[in-house]
Amino acid sequence: MASQNFVRRKSVKDIVTEAGLLPAEKLEEAVVNSKNLNKTLQHVLVEVKLVDRKKLVEAIQKAWQVKAVELAQLEIDPDIVKLLPEAMERRHHATPFMKDEKSLFVAMADPRDFFVIEDVQLRTGLEVKAYLALPDEIHGALDKAYGKGEEAVLNKLLESVNSEEIEGNVEVKQDSKADITDVDHNTPEVEKVVNAIILGALKEKTSDIHIEPFEDPTGKNSKMQIRFRVDGFLRDVSYIKIPWNFRNAVMAKLKIMTGSMNITERRIPQSGRIQVVAQGNPIEFRVEVVPTAYGESAVMRILDRKSIQVDINKMGFLPDTLDKFLGLMKGVGGKKNFGLVLVCGPTGSGKSTTLYSALNYINRPDIKILTAENPVEYNLDGIVQVPVNPDLQLSQGRVFDFAAALRSFLRLDPDVIMVGEIRDKETAHIAMEAAMTGHLVFSTIHTNDAPSAISRLTEMHIPAFLVATTIKAILAQRLGRRICVDCKQEFEPSPADIAVFKEHDVAIPKGTKFYKGRGEGCDTCKGSGYKGRCGFHELLVMTDKLRVLALKEVASDPLKKMAVEEGMRTIIQDGLHKVLQGYTTIREVLGGAE
Repeated sequence: MASQNFVRRKSVKDIVTEAGLLPAEKLEEAVVNSKNLNKTLQHVLVEVKLVDRKKLVEAIQKAWQVKAVELAQLEIDPDIVKLLPEAMERRHHATPFMKDEKSLFVAMADPRDFFVIEDVQLRTGLEVKAYLALPDEIHGALDKAYGKGEEAVLNKLLESVNSEEIEGNVEVKQDSKADITDVDHNTPEVEKVVNAIILGALKEKTSDIHIEPFEDPTGKNSKMQIRFRVDGFLRDVSYIKIPWNFRNAVMAKLKIMTGSMNITERRIPQSGRIQVVAQGNPIEFRVEVVPTAYGESAVMRILDRKSIQVDINKMGFLPDTLDKFLGLMKGVGGKKNFGLVLVCGPTGSGKSTTLYSALNYINRPDIKILTAENPVEYNLDGIVQVPVNPDLQLSQGRVFDFAAALRSFLRLDPDVIMVGEIRDKETAHIAMEAAMTGHLVFSTIHTNDAPSAISRLTEMHIPAFLVATTIKAILAQRLGRRICVDCKQEFEPSPADIAVFKEHDVAIPKGTKFYKGRGEGCDTCKGSGYKGRCGFHELLVMTDKLRVLALKEVASDPLKKMAVEEGMRTIIQDGLHKVLQGYTTIREVLGGAE
């Protein structure tokens, strides 16, 4: 039997009338509307704001002599909500919100309903304690528990993407790739969530998507966190919320989209690639899934072939640095220009983009260009790009890595070779041999500045004479955020700011104006004060004096001192010049050079 004696009490209409919450005429209209819409009277009164929510609850609570609960203020465990069938909960406007060993606490639009309480007790075997709650709060709790509360948000996001106008005629490729913007309301919820994440990332010019599970021990605040890396910084994406019970389904969907991951394996890291079409534009994602304590986490690197900037004149080089860099590539072809050109910097500093722009600059029909990459991030017309796969086990213990690709390249009669990265002695040795035998070789290496690349190569046990004679130049680079042009503000530099320029021997021309992003930002920069990024460069060109020094001294400090004497501008000096040009801030320069 029920825990309380439930007798028929006043109706909601009677309570509203006696409390004087609404004139009789409007109340009658609300009663008619509630019947036509098949909704409770209290739902209609609150929905159209005829009666204040708090006053209505207090009036009903007093008249019915029951306790009330504000479900919106609680973090409700979805498993408790699911103790009852969803159809029953929606039909009777009732949902459990808490339980203990013997009792189940149920929020009800009508706590007087004896039959509903008896039904719940029979289904659960628990004593029911009924609480008053408004129907919209009850259905909101049900939507959240069953993952339906996000549908409106997702649909709005998809509609906003689909409504954007595209200049020119864009045709969707007729191939195996589906256009992810072609989504209707009948799309399964999981697919809609994944598409919303991808479309949201593309709208915000994101470089990486982070999907991370975080479980609350109490079960109240468990969540799937979505973050986008924009202009080098992670941003929490508050407008996309993945219901906790969707976490495994979302990861399974991503694995299925790669076509190569095992959806049943959740114990080991997995890698894959996804190809989609968004508004006719082919987009590729490099996907990495890793198991964590609370489920699988994924990072998706966006490879938008249309967005890559391969015009070296638009890469943000200072004019004299650009002239020196382009001068290294004069006379390519006919084995006349050879040597090794290295680009160094941390992950995400734009090394690959700089190499692509250099290759695109020298690309012409009379030059054979080969690249070895892992993976091939962007396709360049007229260049033979080879994806290496070190994880692929070949016969007799062989692997297809950068060194294996380079050995093959030397038999393919190239003029220019690009190696994705020099990370071991064998790759470095073969690259330098190629540079000595009439090939112009481009590659990357992970060092903090240009002189340190020479030290790194000798640490790989490459002979100093080979390093000194084969290297043509080393370009170190970083990326810093660019001040938003729509909200930039002029400001007066402090003595500390002026001291930074003096410390690094950068003169401040008379009349120079200093700019910064507006504190609160604007819609263009999403309140950050920055929009886009600019490069800071340090170009070390190997002169005769540097080669002589490199034969007997491989420490980076003496090499840096000599390079500066020979005309090298350091990364910080390059960045400070861009501060003077109004592109970025001192903080970005110093932070990017650390």
